[in-house]
Amino acid sequence: MAYNLNEIYNFMVFIVRKERGVFVTISEFESTLDNAQIEATSGWFELYGITQKIHDAIRKLRSQVQFTSASDGQVNFASDYLHMIGGAYTVTGSTINTIRFVNENEVSLSLKSQLRPVSTSLPIAKDTATGFQIYPQVAQTGFYNYLRRPAKPVFGYTTSGRTITYDSATSTQLEFTDVYINNIISIALKFWGINMAEQDIQAFAQNQTQETK
Repeated sequence: MAYNLNEIYNFMVFIVRKERGVFVTISEFESTLDNAQIEATSGWFELYGITQKIHDAIRKLRSQVQFTSASDGQVNFASDYLHMIGGAYTVTGSTINTIRFVNENEVSLSLKSQLRPVSTSLPIAKDTATGFQIYPQVAQTGFYNYLRRPAKPVFGYTTSGRTITYDSATSTQLEFTDVYINNIISIALKFWGINMAEQDIQAFAQNQTQETK
């Protein structure tokens, strides 16, 4: 249905005007669409791996980043981090070591464990506000896999008087294909008090196409 931000914007404005009789600014559109895609991505992440369609929805958002921790083992997440996916690892020589995450109240017991003594080759970690804390608390290198936030949509345009002209060259498009954009539009419209299922959006789009011919 919608392939670029101009089409998405015009379609959503068409619905809002028809259902609510109000006008939506471009900045409101960008902000709402971004919030909607974040909500959609989080929902898909919860169902990740259940179906191929859900898997494909966030496939391109999977990322891996290498890190060198602070001297006390603290690692801060990348600025576009949303969710850990696939775990985190340290590297000692040519060996990849799985980091075992524990709850805060388990750190002390884990550090005293004789069955699995904590070391650079058997590291543990706890979550922190900005990332995770690795034990033993020394500088370590490694990598982690995560789900990044999708790029914020930017509707590029120029103005001449009161006329707005869409500029694709300065726009940042949604990173999802059409099959997932209907879901994002549905969520965005709910923020504006309009409840429309994906199939309703598809039907509405067909009516719009016929009306504008």
